Amino acid sequence: MHNKVKTILALTSLFILLGCQIELPSPPPNVLYKFKVLKVGNGPADILTTDLNLDGSLDLVTANTKNNTLSILLGIGDGTFKKTLTFSVGSEPTVIVSGDVNNDGIPDLLTNSRGSGLFTVLLGYGNGAFRRMPRVLTGRIPLAIIPADFNNDGNLDVAVTLTFNKMEIFLGSGNGLFKKEKIYPTVSRSLSGVVGDFNDDSKVDIILATHSSSSSGIRLFKGNGDGTFSKPVSFSKNLSPLILITQDMNNNGLQDLVFSSGQGDNMYMLISRGDGTFENEVIFSGGGGPISLTAGHFNSDNMTDVAVANSRSSNFSFIARSADGHFQHPTRDYFVDGGTPLAITSGDFNNDAMTDIAVASNAKNTIEIYLQRRVFK
Repeated sequence: MHNKVKTILALTSLFILLGCQIELPSPPPNVLYKFKVLKVGNGPADILTTDLNLDGSLDLVTANTKNNTLSILLGIGDGTFKKTLTFSVGSEPTVIVSGDVNNDGIPDLLTNSRGSGLFTVLLGYGNGAFRRMPRVLTGRIPLAIIPADFNNDGNLDVAVTLTFNKMEIFLGSGNGLFKKEKIYPTVSRSLSGVVGDFNDDSKVDIILATHSSSSSGIRLFKGNGDGTFSKPVSFSKNLSPLILITQDMNNNGLQDLVFSSGQGDNMYMLISRGDGTFENEVIFSGGGGPISLTAGHFNSDNMTDVAVANSRSSNFSFIARSADGHFQHPTRDYFVDGGTPLAITSGDFNNDAMTDIAVASNAKNTIEIYLQRRVFK
């Protein structure tokens, strides 16, 4: 449990024993309301926000582990979505990402297949339809799919993490095909990774959240600009990082890190120094079993907040930031009717210039859309 929460509970008990009345901190304002519930495939494990048909309205895609499909919901721009489209992919997809694989300016989709040892490339037509490319074989049980141009040739490449502590690099040809290059040990398995130029050398780096019973930490693979990477630098050791996102959390133009942890229902923020190093971890809490994260401006101030899907407590938490950059507690929690929320994403779904949230229920096979309402303190 978060140390701040423990302190509040201890003080509360003490004041009750002494017969004193105290005023406990209140959660942030109720800035979101449930707008729609949408059906998707069985067992949505990941959810993606992107504009697939280039109409200016955000769309949603889920990777559905239990029936080996992707569900695509094309946004209308008012918070509603067209009838769900379904595409079959390899067995046990758990991750869905987008990128322009064939350099035609249209978003494409890439998803893993834990059960088949491959990843699938779907080339977009720009209207919500896709053409499946030959499946790309990987090592055993691919986990994270991390797209970027690693060798500066203008083509999208892919990093794939494997259950058995490895990361494979696939260089893209620019036509939807990939060639496997080097394999890097990751020490522990990685469910999540991000890319960016974290040391300001104009080369793409990879940062992984790695976790196992014997070793865990954040690992930075500095890119050499030719599709290869240096030996990883490890930090935030023994914090059991699970899901990692990157976001400018203090509005200074640098990409910071936020990750959920497999221990203590905690989350952590790492502020970038811009040279490949990060300041000490800032710890904060959401609900029970925090797993999937998204960051954005979820209220009327200019601070970047965090929303987290809590798999064990069947809700998601809005965690507001105060003016000094600290995370507020208690959180504002929203119950997910379907239960077992494993994935969360954000974006402006109704084109009102405010950030909304979509959260997936793995148990009920639904997406719940929460729209933001402007609430002034």
